[in-house]
Amino acid sequence: MKLRILLTTLFLAFISMPAHALDVVCTLPWLGDITKQLAPDATVIVLAKGTEDPHFLSPTPALMSQVSKADLYVENGLSLEMWSERLLDGAGNPKIRSGQPGYVKATEGVPRLEIPTELTRAKGDLHPDGNPHVWTDPLNAPIAADNIAKGLGRVDPANAAAYTARAQAFRQEIYERMWGKDLVGFLGGTSLEKLARAGKLMDFLQAKGLTSRLGGWAGRAAQGKELVFYHQSWPYFIERFDVKLVGTVEDRPGVSPSAAHKDELAGAMKAADCKTIGVTSYYSDRIAQALASSTGATVVIIPGDVGGVPSADAYFSFIDTLVDGLLK
Repeated sequence: MKLRILLTTLFLAFISMPAHALDVVCTLPWLGDITKQLAPDATVIVLAKGTEDPHFLSPTPALMSQVSKADLYVENGLSLEMWSERLLDGAGNPKIRSGQPGYVKATEGVPRLEIPTELTRAKGDLHPDGNPHVWTDPLNAPIAADNIAKGLGRVDPANAAAYTARAQAFRQEIYERMWGKDLVGFLGGTSLEKLARAGKLMDFLQAKGLTSRLGGWAGRAAQGKELVFYHQSWPYFIERFDVKLVGTVEDRPGVSPSAAHKDELAGAMKAADCKTIGVTSYYSDRIAQALASSTGATVVIIPGDVGGVPSADAYFSFIDTLVDGLLK
């Protein structure tokens, strides 16, 4: 009898123990923030900082040690994290390699922009799979959330339904923050997304007399605003918010501008009456400030990712900061 009681006690103690908290490693801050929203009980480690260029992270032994313990590894992909392969090699964790249940490429299924027709260093830094900075378009974030939720479900099937439900809630919040609760409630987020991706949303709203019901980020953003960016990492933001790109300070991606390019860009800014130059926080603003001085423009320091500036401490506030700093 005593043995039976002891075994029963041990069994009850065992089943009452909390489940192992998932260890998730995310390469970039925006991925880490979304993962925390989907798996609030997980331990989430983010490798890169929002204040540093994500292309150039060093895969140190300390980072390899963190990755070696991960249940799930989430990366952006599209050749952004060129250091990722060396990091995974050093970590020696086979369950999080590409093709395994513990690996997530967050950009799987995202419509890609700027896919090069040829690869040559003469054109500066290029990514063979297209521009990788997909997170600057808020409509791409729910695709990443769905991919992360599937990965979480693979390594923690008991909670798969909860991850899926949180990803669906994240998508709905993106819709409402993008266009406002009123318009989303009236037309539905899926319908609005289809129109927006086809470039027909504003014409549709004008034709139906619905522009007054547009809210959210799109409602706060001035349509067709002229901007200059320092680096060519903003095509997704440009497309989503109908920005008129006057030019980039860099002559080619990753290449400092020539004197002729700076003169040409200054002329284009004056012709377009462009008054805003956006510089990602991890780049020097020296050349941009000189250009602003000669054209009467203002340099705005913007986050390249979550944490890039103090106001962008989460994904939603990251988009808030971009819209309010560049487009209002």
